[in-house]
Amino acid sequence: MLDPVSLFSWEPHVDQRRLRVDTLVVTLGSFSDAGHGQRLLNAHLLNYLPNRVVGRFDADQVVDYAGRRPLIVFDGDHYADYAKPGIDLHLVTDRDGKQFLLLTGPEPSLQWERMAASIAHVIEQTGVVRTILAHAIPAGVPHTRRTPLTRYASDPALLGDHRSPLGSFTMSASFGGVLALRLGEAGHPVVGTVALVPHYTADSDYPDAARTLVEGVRDAGGLALPTEGFELPSVALHAQLEQHRANNDDFAAHVAALEEAYDDARQDGSLTDAESATLPSADEIGAQVEEFLAGLRDGRPSDDDPDDEG
Repeated sequence: MLDPVSLFSWEPHVDQRRLRVDTLVVTLGSFSDAGHGQRLLNAHLLNYLPNRVVGRFDADQVVDYAGRRPLIVFDGDHYADYAKPGIDLHLVTDRDGKQFLLLTGPEPSLQWERMAASIAHVIEQTGVVRTILAHAIPAGVPHTRRTPLTRYASDPALLGDHRSPLGSFTMSASFGGVLALRLGEAGHPVVGTVALVPHYTADSDYPDAARTLVEGVRDAGGLALPTEGFELPSVALHAQLEQHRANNDDFAAHVAALEEAYDDARQDGSLTDAESATLPSADEIGAQVEEFLAGLRDGRPSDDDPDDEG
C-alpha cells in the first residue's frame, strides 16, 4: 500500500498540533445517497454553522473521473469552468461553541485501504474519539410517517438499547463500510447513522432524510446542531406526494400498506427515530477508548479483540 500519510495535507494556516476535537462526521458520497441525504446534510451544516476547510485529501489519486464524470462548462468557443472534485476536511463549530470535524466529498473510487488508513491517521493526530458516518438508503417506509433512523457501530455496546431492523446479509461494498470496518479494527469507535427514505422518493431531494440525519449526528456526537430550515421544502414535497396519492389509487394503496407495516414495526420496537433512540454519552465512549489503549500498552487484547476466543 502506498504511504497513507501523504494522501492528506493540512491547509497552510492550520497548526495540527493544536487542533483537538473529539468527533469526526463523515459524509463521503456513497453509491446510494437516497433522497440526497448526505448532500442536504452537508449543505445544512455548512450554511448554518461557522466552518472552514482545514485540510484536503488528494482526490486526484482516489477518484475515478471517467467512471463518475465531474461537470465542465463550455462557453461558446472555450472551456470556462470545471467543477473539480474535492474531499475536504472542515472544522465546524456547533451552537454551543464545540468544534467537530466534517469530512465531505465524493466516495473514493480507488485506493480504499490507503484512504481508510489516511483517515485513521488524521483521527489519531487530532484526538478524535468518535467517528460518525451519516448516509441514507431507500427503504419500504411511507412518507406519511417520521423518517426512521437506524444505526450500526464498530462495537454493539455503542448502540445502547437500539435495535436495528436490518438482518444479516452480503452486499456490494461501499467505502463507508470499509472505513467503518477498518477503524473498528484499529480501535477507533464508529457509529453509523442511517436514514431510511421512502423508495419512491430516493432519486429526488427528501428534506426529511437530512433532518433525521442531523438529529442522528446530534445525538451520537453530543452536538448542538440546528434542525430548522427543512420545514418549507418538506411541506412542498409532501403536498406534491399527497396530491399524487389522491389522484392515483395504486399509489394510495401502496402507501397504506407501507403505513401498516411501519406502524407494526414501531409497535414491536424494530423501528426508531432520532428523537426516541439513546446512545452512550461522549464520556462513556471516551472511557472505552481509554480501556482499549490501556490494553495495547499492557500487551493484552481488548475484550472485543476478534482473535481473543475467551
